[in-house]
Amino acid sequence: MDYCLRALSERDKDMIFKWRNYEHIRMNMYNDQPIAYVEHSRWFEDILKNQKEYYRLFIYRQKPLGLISFKNNNQQNHTCVWGFYIGENDAPKGSGTIMGWLGLDYAFHSLFMKKIIGEVLSFNKKSERYHLKLGFKQEGIYKNKHIKEDRFIDVIRFGLQKEEWEMHKGKLNLNFIVEE
Repeated sequence: MDYCLRALSERDKDMIFKWRNYEHIRMNMYNDQPIAYVEHSRWFEDILKNQKEYYRLFIYRQKPLGLISFKNNNQQNHTCVWGFYIGENDAPKGSGTIMGWLGLDYAFHSLFMKKIIGEVLSFNKKSERYHLKLGFKQEGIYKNKHIKEDRFIDVIRFGLQKEEWEMHKGKLNLNFIVEE
């Protein structure tokens, strides 16, 4: 299986617009409202120009499957917050884990991060399990940090240090080929 990450280009705009508006993706994000195309276009233009946030498409055999991002980069402390989703419903089983593996390796070895932070809305148990599977440790809970549908939601903070990743990544037993 051939997987890789690649930088975004203008040709990806409409596909990502579609993904961002899927209900199952929106419901697990801070902003869960449908996104207008004009708003998406502005956002997309900004991220193509931004030199401080990194967005990468997750590809399987030349087919985009998902998106991964590294934002709020703290250059002094070499930390960032990541986000991700699989946008294609027919992604091969295990693609999410491979995307996480590639993304974390990219952040630690290409962006030279020392720590990756994940923030998970407390009702998103699937994302909690995903972070733990990848070796993240729960670092705390932001009580009532976010409001959705007139109720406050806790946000669980996860962290992963580079050294922890290097010790953990081999335990995932992934067999895949990374495209160069």
